Amino acid sequence: MRPWRCRVCDARFYAWSTPIEYVWYVHCEMCGNLDVPRISSEHGMGMLAFIYRLLRAPAYRCAPCRNRFFSFRIYRRIVPTKQVVETKTESQQPIPN
Repeated sequence: MRPWRCRVCDARFYAWSTPIEYVWYVHCEMCGNLDVPRISSEHGMGMLAFIYRLLRAPAYRCAPCRNRFFSFRIYRRIVPTKQVVETKTESQQPIPN
C-alpha cells in the first residue's frame, strides 16, 4: 500500500501500486509500471545477481524509475492507455452569486 493523490479532486488515499489482477505479471516493484522491457542479464544488479543468472531468470528495466531487476513472474507486455485527465483549477470552480 502506497500513498497517492487523485489528479481530479486532490484527495489523498492509499492503494497498491499495481492492480490486483496484474500482480502475477512482471511489474516494477518500486513504481508499479507494467511496461517493462527485457534487458541483458549481464548488467550488474546487486550482489546476488550471479544467483539469478545461474537460475536463468530474465532481467527487466523500468524506464520511468530506472530500476533494473530480475523476475520469475509471467511476462506479458501491458501498456497503459493514454488518458487525458483534467486537473482541478480555480477557474473551473463555479462562482457563487
